[in-house]
Amino acid sequence: MFRALTLLLALISLLAPASRAQTLPLIDAGKLTWGASVTFPPFESLADGKPVGFDVDMVDALTAKMKVQPSMTTMEFKGLIPALLGGRIDAIVSGMYINPERSQVVDFIPYLRVGNQLLVAKGNPAHITSVDDLCGHRIVVPVGTVYEKEAQAHAADCQTAGKPALTIMSLTSTAVGALSIKEGRADVLIASTPTDAALIKESPEAFETTGPIFENNTLLGIGINKDKPALKEALDAAFKAIVADGVIADLIKKYGLPADSAL
Repeated sequence: MFRALTLLLALISLLAPASRAQTLPLIDAGKLTWGASVTFPPFESLADGKPVGFDVDMVDALTAKMKVQPSMTTMEFKGLIPALLGGRIDAIVSGMYINPERSQVVDFIPYLRVGNQLLVAKGNPAHITSVDDLCGHRIVVPVGTVYEKEAQAHAADCQTAGKPALTIMSLTSTAVGALSIKEGRADVLIASTPTDAALIKESPEAFETTGPIFENNTLLGIGINKDKPALKEALDAAFKAIVADGVIADLIKKYGLPADSAL
């Protein structure tokens, strides 16, 4: 009798995860349909037509813990929240920055912290070691971004202090700015730590970061519909489990992100 009871309890424990997975509010039973825009390396991009990146690996680990299959849906970034709210995807995992506006309509599970860091040519020929060394150099920033505003503030500081002027080159994108550094037309670029990591991974012989990370207070989050608290709870539990298993720490190393990206 005791042996039969033990076998029954063991069977229940084995079936419990699958049973919980079946009761989750998913679009397709047994699958987590997640949305991403594959234009933000190292989080998600295409390699030989296949989605790759930090988020892809993380979702694989999350769904394994949840005992469901991952089902990725790709779309433009601007369409992700409408797709979530419209019930076309279960979750957003796309390097999405958590901000007050998004948090009004979407629940988030934070999974990574990002900041900004200076990017220079390999060998740092201009000998820039922090933002305090920017005066007298040429900085490149994407036009119309927070980085352009930051560069303008540093330029004003140089002028106020009576130091050599900081020349600002406002170009169409970070990629174009990186090319200008590669070609010697600019000295330094301000970018997010993930963007720096992606540029260095693509061209390790051309770029390196310099100086400390600053403004390291932006969180990336998994987005879930506010009407699905059970799904958020399941994803949060799975995330805590893969953190405990060392998965996130391994992915941070794999994709060249700073160690303090971990929460």
